[in-house]
Parts: sequence; C-alpha cells; structure tokens
Amino acid sequence: MNADSLYILPRHAAETHPFDASLDHALEAAVEQEPLDMSLFRSIIAEASAPPAWTHGHEPSPRIIHPAGHSVVLGMLALLFVACLMAYSHFGRALTSNIQDLWSVRRRQNAFDDGSPGRRRVAMLLALQFAACGGVLLYAALSPGTSPDAAAALADTLRMMGVAAAYYVFQLCAYATVGYAFAPDASRARQWLDGFTSSQGLAGVVLILPTLGIVFYPDAAAAMLIAAACVYICARLIFIAKGFRIFYTGVPSLVYFILYLCTLEIVPAICVCGAAASLVSAC
Repeated sequence: MNADSLYILPRHAAETHPFDASLDHALEAAVEQEPLDMSLFRSIIAEASAPPAWTHGHEPSPRIIHPAGHSVVLGMLALLFVACLMAYSHFGRALTSNIQDLWSVRRRQNAFDDGSPGRRRVAMLLALQFAACGGVLLYAALSPGTSPDAAAALADTLRMMGVAAAYYVFQLCAYATVGYAFAPDASRARQWLDGFTSSQGLAGVVLILPTLGIVFYPDAAAAMLIAAACVYICARLIFIAKGFRIFYTGVPSLVYFILYLCTLEIVPAICVCGAAASLVSAC
C-alpha cells in the first residue's frame, strides 16, 4: 500500500459522528475535580503578612527574687563558712567542748578542757552564724513570699539578722544576770552560760542546712522551716533542762523556775516575733 491509498478509502470505511454544537458532550467527558481546601493556604498567607513579633511582643512579668537568694546574703553565709574553715584547727575541739557543756554540770573543769582563745573565737563565729541563719529563717517564716524588689528583700533579711543578733545578746546578758543573782555559786552560773552558748552554737551548725535549703530550693521553704523549728526547740529544751538541774534545790525553787520560764523564755520570744513581724510588714 502506498501513501496515495489513504486518500482513496471509501467513505463507509471511516466512522463518522454528527457535529454536536452543545456543550453536553464536553461536560460529560470532563473529569470532575474536588474543591481545594484553601484555609491552610490563607493561614500561611496571614502569618507571612503579619508584622514581626518583636514589634509588639508580650508584657514581661516582673522578676521574682527570693529574699534569701540575694548575692549579699549568700556572700555573708559563704564568708562565715570560710572563717570557720580558717579556724579549723580549733573547730573540732571547740565542738567537742560545746557538746560536753551542753549537758555537763561538773563543779570543776577537767584538765583537758579547752579554754584557749581559739575556742572563744570559734564560739564567736558560731554565734554570728546562728544570727545569720536565724535572720534568714525568721524572714522566710514571716515574709509574705517572694518579692520583685531586690533592695527591699535584702534590707528585710538584714533586719531579721539584726533582730536575731539582738535577741542573742539580750539572752546572754539576762542569763548572766540571773545566774549571778540566783546560782548557788559562780561555777554554776558559768556552767549555765556555757550551756546557753553551746546550745546556740550547735544549733547554728545544724541550722545552716535548712538555711541553704531555703536559699537554693525556695519551693521547699515550708519543710525547711519545720526542720529548723524542731532543731531550735530541741536546743532550747536541752538548755532549759540543764538550767533545771542547776537551779532546782527543792519544791519551793519550782516557783522561781516557772517565773524564769515566763520571763526569759516565753515572753521575750513572743515580743521578738511580734517586733520582727512589724518590721517586715512595715517595709
């Protein structure tokens, strides 16, 4: 078959269709398409056309500062710790002597008792540590919570340290006066004062743990305050028990002992707590 044969095919060999002028045939042949979901596209366009976030941003919340977490307070606690390390040669013997003085009521000193100036320096450091820890714990107990003002938080904590130190000095002077007036002899009065300084010093050593707990874990402040209160109450009860052993001479002496409890143990503590609370609330 040559190329010219394509032009000489009979007409009945080619299938013919009549011309359809309407669009029905085209619509039936068309493929139906599902409508597109343009919501995602519109959201992308909206985000892309929105102004950058740094032009408006969000209102920042004030930085919450815990009073005990101030750098000055941490520096004071660290300084006391370093000072105790520098007095380490006397620290162990001083702690041993304090443990003995906590309960002992011997009339004479032992030849091996440490009465060196090193022990007095350690006793002073322990008193300062007790005042510092007591101030932090007292503020944590009386403050309404965290404060956004760093200067006010520091001032309040330092005030509480001053209150704790003043209460320590008041107790020391009061016990010296009562011991001089009512103790059977001078040695018993000295033993009573030694029991006070020993109880407070050892309590200060233990109180450093809940104090650091409040500083570094403010969320555990409630548990740390309960532990600190238990330590302080135990130290006070041991000291009161030693005073009872020294001053008890019979049933009539119980009247004086009850007066002592009310005058030097209960009323001053209530007054100190009230004064501390007024100082905190006034700031």
